[in-house]
Amino acid sequence: MLYDALIVGAGPSGLAALRRLREAGLSAIALEKRHDVGGVWLYEDDPEGHSSAYSTLVTITSKSCSEMEGFPFPAEWPDYLPHTLVQRYFRHYAEKLGLLEHLRLGQEVVSARRLPTEWEVRTADGHTYKARYLIAASGHHWKPYWPSYPGTFSGESYHSHAYKNPLQLQNRRVLVIGAGNSGADIATDAVRTARSVDLSIRRGYHILPKFGFFGEPTDALYKNLVAPLPKFLRRPMASLTLRLLLGPMNRYGMPAPRDPLFYTHPLVNSELLYHLRHGRIRIRPSIERLEESRVYFTDGTYAEYDTLIWATGYEIAFPYLPPELVPQGEKIRRLYLNIFSLEEPTLLFVGLIQPNGCLWNLSEKQAALIARYLRGVYRLPPHAAAEAEKAWQAHQKRYADSPRHLLEVDWYDYAALLDRLIKKHPLPRSVYA
Repeated sequence: MLYDALIVGAGPSGLAALRRLREAGLSAIALEKRHDVGGVWLYEDDPEGHSSAYSTLVTITSKSCSEMEGFPFPAEWPDYLPHTLVQRYFRHYAEKLGLLEHLRLGQEVVSARRLPTEWEVRTADGHTYKARYLIAASGHHWKPYWPSYPGTFSGESYHSHAYKNPLQLQNRRVLVIGAGNSGADIATDAVRTARSVDLSIRRGYHILPKFGFFGEPTDALYKNLVAPLPKFLRRPMASLTLRLLLGPMNRYGMPAPRDPLFYTHPLVNSELLYHLRHGRIRIRPSIERLEESRVYFTDGTYAEYDTLIWATGYEIAFPYLPPELVPQGEKIRRLYLNIFSLEEPTLLFVGLIQPNGCLWNLSEKQAALIARYLRGVYRLPPHAAAEAEKAWQAHQKRYADSPRHLLEVDWYDYAALLDRLIKKHPLPRSVYA
């Protein structure tokens, strides 16, 4: 059978794509290598497995800002959701929308080849599928990025992807390298079981607490009070609010951030600040070199550790795609709206973004635009390449120049842009008949 589209992955982005394509009357299936839906939120205890989730993982966006269209979270669920509830939510999403019959679980895609008129996709167990379009929704939080430093470390050393449970750290002297959201989570986990916990960072961070004024989730406050403001007022207002809530970062032993708020991806963690002020986590600067059990830092100090955890992020990887079509590094500038490949018009990406908010519901909007593209009611503008280059240049000025921030988007600006395009290009009424 020749499908309209094949979707690789049945995490939140893959399910969103499957929903919108089926709603648009398109024949589509999603191929998922694991035994159930949920992507990264389908926890597995195997350090070598696909999921980067750990047993204590909780969302950093509140449920009121994370729900899919028409699918509110149960009122009795907490504001911030553990991975078990997130996976249950997406399983329910797939069941209620009738998506399960269009999933092929246990189907790991190993190659996708562009033929003259279609894509040919092969799976690890020998199945072959064909479609007019290929949608890559397999995520970008699964292939660890490893930095390189002089010397060798003789103790235990692994990427945060292999971290699963604070019991791994019992009675150990732990150094976490990197203070993204995973690094901060792991450091605060470690204080419960480890002998000591240090956190190595290269720069100062803006740290957002999970709750703000009136006990409201911080992202909900931003949505209701800050996002409606003119763009030029949003950052100053959010920065002032953060200053009133927390005071200066040097009170917590953190260096002051050099860059403005949202120039880098937000770090959302209330516990980190608590443990810093209680002296249970110690801040260290960047690593200079490794030597046996010692780690030497750029300020001339050193310390001895039993365990290093590298919370240093992930590489963009789509091993099933032809290498020339993988949007790595500056090749991302060849994606129009972070969705449409300018190299191959039948290749599309869902969820290849890093928003300062929830990714899932943006994936639904991306998928709605893709559905219109496949139905022929939306077409890329004639100067799409020039527009993509202009957007890339603006991105370079707005966000930090680092691999981690190549996919960064502002949730509200990006959502508004997609909403305008979706509204401007409605699907034919017959689709909903």
